[in-house]
Amino acid sequence: MTELEIMERAKMYIDSLAHGFDPLSGEPVSNDDVVRQVRISKCLNYVSNVLQKVIDNGGEVQRSALPKGEKVPFSLTYEQMSALVPDSKPLSSSKVTALINAQIDELTMLRLKTTTLNNWLVTAGLLKETVTESGNKRKVPTEQGRQIGMTEADFINEKGVKTKYIVYSAEAQQFIFDNIDQIAELAVRENEEHELLKKQKQENAGKPWSPEEDSQLEEMFINGMTTKEIAEQLCRSKGAINARLIKFGLIAN
Repeated sequence: MTELEIMERAKMYIDSLAHGFDPLSGEPVSNDDVVRQVRISKCLNYVSNVLQKVIDNGGEVQRSALPKGEKVPFSLTYEQMSALVPDSKPLSSSKVTALINAQIDELTMLRLKTTTLNNWLVTAGLLKETVTESGNKRKVPTEQGRQIGMTEADFINEKGVKTKYIVYSAEAQQFIFDNIDQIAELAVRENEEHELLKKQKQENAGKPWSPEEDSQLEEMFINGMTTKEIAEQLCRSKGAINARLIKFGLIAN
């Protein structure tokens, strides 16, 4: 008998006692039996409800999530990969990522990020970056991406502004699922790079700026790089970059 079966048997016994029956014989207990007391009956019902929650959780008590730094990198077992089933409706990349993350234990494992999925699609030649008329960067499907079922759809936000986003057909979703190992490898590399950058930023916190760094900062900003991109290049926090840009009069305070 498994642990879960033992719990189910225990709940059955508790439920019988709570209702005034002998769990072994099924006969009603005598009126003067202790389980006939209202307070005892309520306690038994309470324990039964708690036990049901544990059973619903697969026999495990509720666990706390590990700190982000202690979680294992994203990956899927063969069984989890086999359980990935495409939705018949076209989905956005965030919803495709949600289908994948539904297979993992998020209390102990890092989630797959939608940005990681998109980055892999770029390296695979299925997405490419383009610049809109307004100067904003966005990703669009390549011809190869369209061939596997990646298309663009219109979205109208709360202000009535129409924008485009990419949707993935069932075939495109399956293509992603079939290549989940490669995506997981990229997730591991990106996480390692993020942790290294985080460590470098901590080491540079409060460290004096060199003339070379100031020169790089100004050049990057003039060339249109964002604060986030500059921060990553110089291993500084975005706050430190903004403060330096303000000091040199490149942005307003």
